[in-house]
Amino acid sequence: MRFQRVVATCLIGVCLFAGVVVSAQDVTPEVTAEAPAEVTAEATAETTSEALTSAPAEVVAPSPTPAGVQYVVRSGDTLFRIAVRFGTTVRALVEANNITNPSLIYAGRTLVIPGVTATPTPTAAPTQAPTSTPVTEPTTTYVVRRGDTLYRIAINNRTTISKLVALNNLRNPNMIYVGQRLLVPVVSGGSAAAPAMTQAPAAAISGQGGAAVGYGFEYGIEAYVFGQDISAITSDVQALGTKWVKVTVNWRDFEPEKGAIEFASLDEVVSSLNGAGLNVLLTITTSPAWARSNVDESGPPDNFSDYATFVGAVAARYTGQVQAYQVWNEPNLRREWNSSVHQISGASYVQLLNAGYSAIKSADANAVVISAGLSPTGFNDAVNAVSDRQFLRDMYASGLANVSDAVGAHPLGWANPPDAQCCAAPVGVETHYQDTSFFFRNTLQDYRQIMSAAGDGSTPIWVTKFGWGTSEDTAAPPESLVYLTYTTLGEQAIYDPRGFELGAEL
Repeated sequence: MRFQRVVATCLIGVCLFAGVVVSAQDVTPEVTAEAPAEVTAEATAETTSEALTSAPAEVVAPSPTPAGVQYVVRSGDTLFRIAVRFGTTVRALVEANNITNPSLIYAGRTLVIPGVTATPTPTAAPTQAPTSTPVTEPTTTYVVRRGDTLYRIAINNRTTISKLVALNNLRNPNMIYVGQRLLVPVVSGGSAAAPAMTQAPAAAISGQGGAAVGYGFEYGIEAYVFGQDISAITSDVQALGTKWVKVTVNWRDFEPEKGAIEFASLDEVVSSLNGAGLNVLLTITTSPAWARSNVDESGPPDNFSDYATFVGAVAARYTGQVQAYQVWNEPNLRREWNSSVHQISGASYVQLLNAGYSAIKSADANAVVISAGLSPTGFNDAVNAVSDRQFLRDMYASGLANVSDAVGAHPLGWANPPDAQCCAAPVGVETHYQDTSFFFRNTLQDYRQIMSAAGDGSTPIWVTKFGWGTSEDTAAPPESLVYLTYTTLGEQAIYDPRGFELGAEL
């Protein structure tokens, strides 16, 4: 695996941005430490001193029991992967099987899967063509090429790994071989081998400005590009196969003096990414000192028209080259909205959004304007932070639907698995589980409910940051970030791809 300079995360509506750029493998005969990007909730071979391993066990189809079905553990299984595979939870597996140590399972053990009646069918050895299962959607055949992984094939065909596994009865999603013929869903607007990016006809999504281009579900990544080799980063993103790149533009760095905008480094970045056929999302945040009377931490300008002037100039310069703009970052936190003029509130932020939206649309009617991704938090003292759910409600009460094409979101998961729901503590998680704001899926569900209640349920959610942190390969984190000690590198490799899959499914 090659770790590159492109890091951080984003996701849905149009784009999903993942944590680390990893180069493609040549072939994937098995899971190794070199292949974290292709690891999914169903298919990792992480082993630790607590997870016993043995020779690969024979795959035995689950058989019905009064309590559910029986499943024989395979080499490389973990309780989390088994739970995801059968649509249950780790806690349910622990209780059904009287497991005292959830980290200690071994190949050949028979587990009862509670509440499951359907039994997956074992498949032929990977040297044989897969036997297809009946499908109700149109499919076509894709021939595996050198360098393919199931993850990459799923991305290129607008589907998920789990669907490819089901269509082809794949026993081991990490074991595909050159020349293998796989059934894949028919991709609208592109071929199975090399689908083109699908783009809906220009249509107004919402708002009072021009017609914004509508995009379907896509993957993306945030790239930290300034002061680095943009050509190398562009090449890395292309190799990853994502369609979108998010770049954070700190206004203070580009207009250190009022009226003197320094575009040179941004010109280089936009030219490189755009020239490679990538869609660009700019998140424009952080006021320069000249625009603020209070320069503690980060915060908005005293006069929102100063922000509008800057983003309007950016949109005018990159018309047709930058496809989307996000107005600010996490304004529900004091550290991002420290101001002696504007209080932390949804109403105050929407005033800034309105100014930015109008300026961007005046310069580039086709650009998508996204509201700021909010920090998921239940803290709500209106001084240090406002609950993101309440903040979003206040934004709608202040006219959000009229000044945005999409709603930004940052559904972080802390140490909770992506499929987990509030508020039971997942196995091994001891803190940061007591509120819905700590759960990836709950955050997305809550946002959609708030949007629907505001009559804006058809507007897309753009997830412009997500991911799971781990301190396994770093120094111990401060006490406030103790949850980072609960997530291993192996779990991170499972959770990030599963977050992508959930985005596609939702």
